Amino acid sequence: MIFTCTMNPSLDYFMEFDAPAKEDGSNRSQLEYYEAGGKGINVSIVLNNLGIPTRALGFVGGFTKDFYISLLAKYEEIRPNFTYINGHTRVNVKCMGEMPAELNATGPYITDKDMKNLIQKTERLGKGDYFVYAGITQEYLIDDAEKMMQNMIGEGVKVILDSNAEISRDMLEWKPFMIKTTPAELGAILGDDADPEGDVLKNARKLHEMGAEHVLVVLDKKKAMLVFEDGSYECELVHQDKTVNTVGTGDSMVAGFIMNYLRTRDAVDSFRFGACCGTATAYSKGLATREKIDSFYSSTKVRKLD
Repeated sequence: MIFTCTMNPSLDYFMEFDAPAKEDGSNRSQLEYYEAGGKGINVSIVLNNLGIPTRALGFVGGFTKDFYISLLAKYEEIRPNFTYINGHTRVNVKCMGEMPAELNATGPYITDKDMKNLIQKTERLGKGDYFVYAGITQEYLIDDAEKMMQNMIGEGVKVILDSNAEISRDMLEWKPFMIKTTPAELGAILGDDADPEGDVLKNARKLHEMGAEHVLVVLDKKKAMLVFEDGSYECELVHQDKTVNTVGTGDSMVAGFIMNYLRTRDAVDSFRFGACCGTATAYSKGLATREKIDSFYSSTKVRKLD
């Protein structure tokens, strides 16, 4: 089973504008809608679109809780298994148009009891399960989150990380199945061990040598790189000049990689399929759908770097 975990999900309020924002005066949107947000949730949504069931873990609560969960009801393959908290799930505002902007809230406080509740849910996972831990973790929860994932890896769970640099760095000795990152995050994870010239490939290889089984790097949302024991590979994500939406590109790649790896155990082919999912999202208003993913499969090529 695939589990996704979002420590600080958001109720995303989208507002679309057809003219540049005015600094003084009223700016009226032409379209408004809500989506359930969060990097782990994005992974679950793309897997849903591929027909793969997931259990979604994380924290939701307050007056936004029920509405947030109702937004997930349209995804038949997502099975919410959230920990309910007293605080309110945050609301983020996404302004779309000629001058896009995001207004992101901090989010609620997570108590020790809340965290123990989440940990109890993860204690049921075992060999054969995949656990996608995606999104920024509150600083005061990092130690507990790391211990939680160390225990899971000890039980044979394949852990995929896309979170704080500190967590990725600390978890290297536990050999996570995958770390998804960016060039800037690579430098933050490696710290003094990073290549002084900022060479992305060298840094990705270093991360693999230090314990990450697979290292997936998204470069400027235009191309991606995979490093694992069989070598280093690169793939273009942008096939045309103008993309529609690059939010969720990396999350889509993670979803596609896992889905294909479950079927083939072939990391290179899974990288290619993951890249198709990332590209499909980049050229869609929302997250990748199966039809859009399939349309990019023949044009997506993987190149070996070494």
